[in-house]
Amino acid sequence: MEINKIKCMKEDHYISGQIDVTDIDEFAHFGIKLIINNRPDNEEFNQVSSELLREKAQNLGIKFVNIPFTSDTLNKQKVKDFSSIIKGNKEKVLFFCRSGARSSIIWGLASVLYLGEDINGCMKCIDNAGYDSSILPNMVEFFNNN
Repeated sequence: MEINKIKCMKEDHYISGQIDVTDIDEFAHFGIKLIINNRPDNEEFNQVSSELLREKAQNLGIKFVNIPFTSDTLNKQKVKDFSSIIKGNKEKVLFFCRSGARSSIIWGLASVLYLGEDINGCMKCIDNAGYDSSILPNMVEFFNNN
């Protein structure tokens, strides 16, 4: 089973743009066991709240974690938190933001900085999912030096 709204990054790691409460039933049926929200609430008018998404996910037995950030608020702690959540996770996990771009970058940073993944492999996964990985090397260098 494949879901049009989500894309596979690597193994059981999936990525998406903004999700809706009604999508979560399909995610549960697909086998998603963890959803990581990288989008702050109230970024745009009529955006579904993370609390509504959390309630729906939890009602279906899906763990829901908030690690929201913008380009200005991404920091090393958020990357560490993201990596600790996905490290060793053997179940399907979905991470999302408005378009998926932010989520692809935090996934790449966590994978390279804390999970021992090769940067070129991560960039290929990001690009294959339809996102731009070109910023990843500069961001890895920044976080390594700060």
